[in-house]
Amino acid sequence: MWARTLHASRRQLGHSHRTVRFSRRYNAQAQGPHTTYFQQPPPPQQPSRSWRIIRTLLWSSTCFGLGAFATAWAFTTPLEELLREAEEGALEDALLAGTTDKSARQVDPMDVDTATALLELQAAYSVCPAAVSHTAQHGSNLPCEDTWSSGSYVYFSDQKKDWSEWSIFDGHAGPRTSHALCQLLPVTVGTLLENGKCMERSYVPNDSVIISTIKKAFQSVDETLIEQTRKLIRNEMPMPMLNPLAPGMAQQQSFYQMPLAQAVSAGALAFSGSCALLALFDPVRSILRVANVGDSRAVLGRWDAASKKYIAVPMTVDQTGFNQDEVARLAREHPGEDVVDPKTGRVHGLAVSRAFGDARWKWSEEDTRLAHEKFWGPSPRPNGVIKTPPYLTAEPEIMETRIQTGDRPDFLIMASDGLWDNMSSEVAVECVQAWLDKNKPMDFLDAQQQPARTWRDVIKGDGSAEFSTRTPTYSNPAEITGEDDTYYDEEERCRKWKVAPKHFVVEDANCGVHMVKNALGGKRRDLFTGVMSVQPPLSRNVRDDITVHVIFFGQDNKIERK
Repeated sequence: MWARTLHASRRQLGHSHRTVRFSRRYNAQAQGPHTTYFQQPPPPQQPSRSWRIIRTLLWSSTCFGLGAFATAWAFTTPLEELLREAEEGALEDALLAGTTDKSARQVDPMDVDTATALLELQAAYSVCPAAVSHTAQHGSNLPCEDTWSSGSYVYFSDQKKDWSEWSIFDGHAGPRTSHALCQLLPVTVGTLLENGKCMERSYVPNDSVIISTIKKAFQSVDETLIEQTRKLIRNEMPMPMLNPLAPGMAQQQSFYQMPLAQAVSAGALAFSGSCALLALFDPVRSILRVANVGDSRAVLGRWDAASKKYIAVPMTVDQTGFNQDEVARLAREHPGEDVVDPKTGRVHGLAVSRAFGDARWKWSEEDTRLAHEKFWGPSPRPNGVIKTPPYLTAEPEIMETRIQTGDRPDFLIMASDGLWDNMSSEVAVECVQAWLDKNKPMDFLDAQQQPARTWRDVIKGDGSAEFSTRTPTYSNPAEITGEDDTYYDEEERCRKWKVAPKHFVVEDANCGVHMVKNALGGKRRDLFTGVMSVQPPLSRNVRDDITVHVIFFGQDNKIERK
């Protein structure tokens, strides 16, 4: 079953969007549409050193985690109305945050089992009509600035409109904007598609109505984040009419008598920023649409009969200053200005040319200075470069394709740029194909008939489920010569590494975990454990936050509704 309903307090539509987080719950029997299954460890073994380390970390961080649970609402809730939303996964997230915090305070050397266990604790599966996704996340920032969702817009009256959704939100300058998008963007997209009856339309390639509706949803969410804060800072936000019959009248009055606190809270959403990558799949028509803002990336793996392998089909284009179309767009919109640094590809210092939030690139310098001087916001960009804002937009670029199934069905890789920093699109597709050569996307259903293992089991010291020791399988002696393909990057002043098929190791049941592990070293065990052992703040120089969805289409996972 699903961990929670996204924003249940919203008015009820003819559909319900479901989303999943890091719940450890698992229901082995399919009870309804788009059931989410979570990865469980292998059969019981004796406690290993890795789990003794993790257990120690969890014991020592439990108090921190419980304290973090109490403050989680203030940190992760994007808007005032979301303060009332109960978050089932908050305690589990807080415990994970506590473990991460403890790891950063006490940097223990990781072995392969420990590093893999940490990846698997943040892995998940989800099942929807005709597709199954494997998800993994590994943070570098503390807290992690990436968020993600997966779900379906479920119409109990018409299953033909049950579109599926997967998204990744890669935050920067803080996690607040990405957390807000995780709560708001998927449900806003679904609402506008329903209001416009887009899901009922006969298929037309690149349907302008559907495309414009998705764009409107993206831009309306960004406008809410940016303009609400601007009005609060300018003192233009009228106090809402309070309902004297509603419970908590005193609290309502108290809240709206604190304009400074309101402005600071809203500013946290506007001053940080986030990319957004969202995929929509119509299983009846087999149409996949991908909307992108920023430099997260989606790549389709499609079987090529001639070469007898999967090839990479881009479903997004990175929106940075290295994208000549983006450079030309900014030149048209800001004639006579040097907006993009050709050496770094940055837009007045920012790595992306499209993003949510990032108010300093969208407001006048006067508004940014007002927020800085009165509400503790960030200072204006230096040297007066903000002349004709906005320089960023949240309008997405949208691509679509008809999904191919059969013996070699398509798959989609969605990931934040932390993966693509180390792995090209072509290598990523090869990495998934290597996994498919030894696994099937639905194998986890059989593996998870074992009793569920939860955070509580770990905290109580239940060592009934352990991770086996993993050893790499080498294709030929040349691959064990000690050459690890690492180098020192003079520009970034950090040791970096290359990823190629010869470095792949295939040993994980979750394909998302498989992707993250191979991006961070693969069968180069010393490199993998070394990279995983680096903790914040140094870890940000070594690796970025990484979030990955691998979505396998054409799966026989139909669920009958009662």
